[in-house]
Parts: sequence; C-alpha cells; structure tokens
Amino acid sequence: MKPLVLISSSKRNVPEDVTDKLKPLADVVYIENNLDEYIGEAEALLVGGETIDEDFLEEASKLGIAARFGVGYDAVDVEACTKRGVYVAHTPDVLSAGVADHTWALILGFMRHIPKADEFVRKTWAKSEKKFDFGWDLENKTLGILGLGRIGREVLKRAQGFDMKLLYNDVVRWEDLEEEFGVQFVDKEGLLRASDILTIHVPLLESTKHFIGEHELSLMKPTAVIVNTSRGQVIDERALYDALKENRIRGAALDVFYEEPTPLDNPLLKLENVVFSPHCASATWETRRKMAELAVENIRAYLEGERPPTLVPEQRDRL
Repeated sequence: MKPLVLISSSKRNVPEDVTDKLKPLADVVYIENNLDEYIGEAEALLVGGETIDEDFLEEASKLGIAARFGVGYDAVDVEACTKRGVYVAHTPDVLSAGVADHTWALILGFMRHIPKADEFVRKTWAKSEKKFDFGWDLENKTLGILGLGRIGREVLKRAQGFDMKLLYNDVVRWEDLEEEFGVQFVDKEGLLRASDILTIHVPLLESTKHFIGEHELSLMKPTAVIVNTSRGQVIDERALYDALKENRIRGAALDVFYEEPTPLDNPLLKLENVVFSPHCASATWETRRKMAELAVENIRAYLEGERPPTLVPEQRDRL
C-alpha cells in the first residue's frame, strides 16, 4: 500500500495539479471536517491552522511530517513533534513579498482613507451633502518596523519609495541592512516613542504574546498608527481598543485578530479609526500557489527519504 497524505487546506489554496506530483508516491486525500476518520493512517499531513499537540499525535501514530501551509506554526507543538521524530515544515520566503505588499496597502489605506473614500463615492459624493475628510502624507513621517525578519525586510525595501525616516527593532542587529537601506536600530521603547507608523512583523511566541499592551501603547504618539499583519495575539486587543476609543493613538490597520474569524461583536469593529482585512495578507493567487508548491515539496522530500527543505528553525539541528 502507498503511504497516505492528507491535505486539510482547500483545493483553492492547494490545487490538485500541485499535489499531482505526490500521487506516484502516495495516496492523496483532501479532507474537510473528517480528519479523525483518516488521521490514524496518515504518514504526511499538509495543514492550515489545525492544532497539532500531544493528543493529536497520540491519534496520528504513523505521522512522519506535518507540512504547514504558511510561515507561522504557533498551533504546532514543535517539541512534541520532535520527540516523536515528526518533521514540522513551513513555507517561509514565498509569502514575504505578498504580505509586505498588503502591509503597505493597509498603511496607505488608513492614511488616505481608502475604504471610506470608496463608500463616499458609492453613497455620498454626488449628493454634495458633506466634504470628504483629509488624509495624511507619508512624507517626513517615521516608519517603525518591529521585527526585521523576512517580511519586515520586504516592508523595508518597499519603504525606499517614500521619503520617510526608517527605524527598526529586532532581537538581531542587522548592520548590513542599516547600511543598504538607511534604517536605524533603536530599542523597543525608542521605536514606540518615535514611530508615526508602527508595523509589526514578529512571530507569535510566549515572549511576544501581548508584546504590545497598555504600557507600550502609552508610549506612542497620539498621532501614531499601528499596523499588524503578524499574529493577533501579539497585541493586547482590549488595550488597543481602549487606546483607539480614547484617541490616545490615531488609528490602526489590522489583518489579524486574537480570535479568527473575529466575532461580529468584537468592539474594535465599531470604531471608525481602524481599517480591517480578514487575515488575507498572503491571499494572492501567485503567493498561495508558491506556498502550496513548497508545502508539497516538503512532503515529497520526506516520502522519498530526503530531508524536507524548509523545516522550522527548532528542528534544523535536531532532526
């Protein structure tokens, strides 16, 4: 019998013509809500946001690889997988450009009121009932990048098109990028105090949960805008709501939320000084296909007895 590969992402995200390369090596089954029916026999799993923990691994006794469709893997207990010899792979790099594009779309969308402008044209402009609100220039503003990893670097590259002061904070000092792109390293507090626009690009770890909370928000300018395309739990959502409602910061642009889909009664949704998108920063046809191809390549390598090319960092020296 061939090994069983389960695909929990939809065919829209992981097209069949991409998974066809696995069919000479394995039986490929797309699943929706019936994971429990197959998981005990699966040797490879291409996952979206499913939780993979000790209980899951107890059921998935034959599992050899969990290939994450995406760059983040906070829903996967990597240590538990490593102890059982289960590879955990993800899809870095291929989505960085798309997420950076979306980050700038959110920045510009907020600063120039693009969602409101669209609604104004559709419903109000021709009636001459009121004037459209002014926005804000980016020229001479300070862009603060919190996390200068793959996505943060792509945001930095795109910032070269704007006449802005560029600052960053990261766990690593990147002197080569400072020289190449004219970006200045500052500590976290200095970044918060100086940024007119703060864009967040850190992974969700225990150390970064509520990385931006009430104290951090209190350090920011009243004219500051916070942008998040990383993970919702990096920001204390209640503290952000209070700061926005009380106009202690100017606004926010959010692609990610503490709970997803965010409930319709989330108080943030009632605020006018926020621009939203539904965790879709990587949602382009080109980017999603690249993600699918890399996830499938990780599984192919495993099935052929090779080392998956994009293991998560915690496993690179251990498996």
